[in-house]
Amino acid sequence: MEVHHHPDLHHKKKNFKEYFLEFLMIFLAVTMGFFAESIRENISDRHKEHADINSLVKNLTEDSVNIESALQTHQANEMQIDSLMELIKTGEYKKNQQTLYRMAYQTRGSRLFEYSNTTFQLMESSGSLRLIRNDEIRNYIINYNNTINTDIRSLETRVLETEKNQAELQNNLLTDTLYPSTEDIVYNHALRTNFINRGNPIPVYNESQQAQFLKLYNLLFERNIINDYYKLEFGKLKKKNRQLVDAIRKNYDLKDN
Repeated sequence: MEVHHHPDLHHKKKNFKEYFLEFLMIFLAVTMGFFAESIRENISDRHKEHADINSLVKNLTEDSVNIESALQTHQANEMQIDSLMELIKTGEYKKNQQTLYRMAYQTRGSRLFEYSNTTFQLMESSGSLRLIRNDEIRNYIINYNNTINTDIRSLETRVLETEKNQAELQNNLLTDTLYPSTEDIVYNHALRTNFINRGNPIPVYNESQQAQFLKLYNLLFERNIINDYYKLEFGKLKKKNRQLVDAIRKNYDLKDN
């Protein structure tokens, strides 16, 4: 008859030192894992920050070109408006209607500022704006964006309102059939030569219409005042753009392309 020996199921009780070592090993493993994950996230955030900053600098460089273009455009518009105002003020518009129609055509409409804000919008919507460690630069970026979306856009709204009023008044005073076709303007240089279509009778303005020309003069004067403010604000924006780019390049050690 076989005799089976049952194993001793009574384990030896661990002492405090063994429990402490197990706890210490678990604690170190969890801590090291936490630090490893924190380091990984920090490296990822820094890569994201630098990628966003490089993209932002490209946008700011595009803005710089567009700001300069806007300043030149509004300077040219102001000169054309001045010419039309002088034509009305002296009464020469009654005799020289080629110039009248040309100036009236050239002063219609203007181009709005093209803001390259793709990167800022992505940073704002994704929350990556917080990754910019330098508080001064982050606040500068936000201020730059607010300047365009408030000051510049507000002035553009006023520009569009005065342009609309000018267009409506000109439509009542000038005859559309006297304007040359787009083909003549593009291919036959109608803006520099015979702007009014040949074969059309030249209108004679009565006293009521002449009074409307004085109203047009006042609208043009208002447009030039807004243009002056516009150029002033764009001068400030140009300076902010340059300062922001310089600060970013210095802080992130970026080379000036």
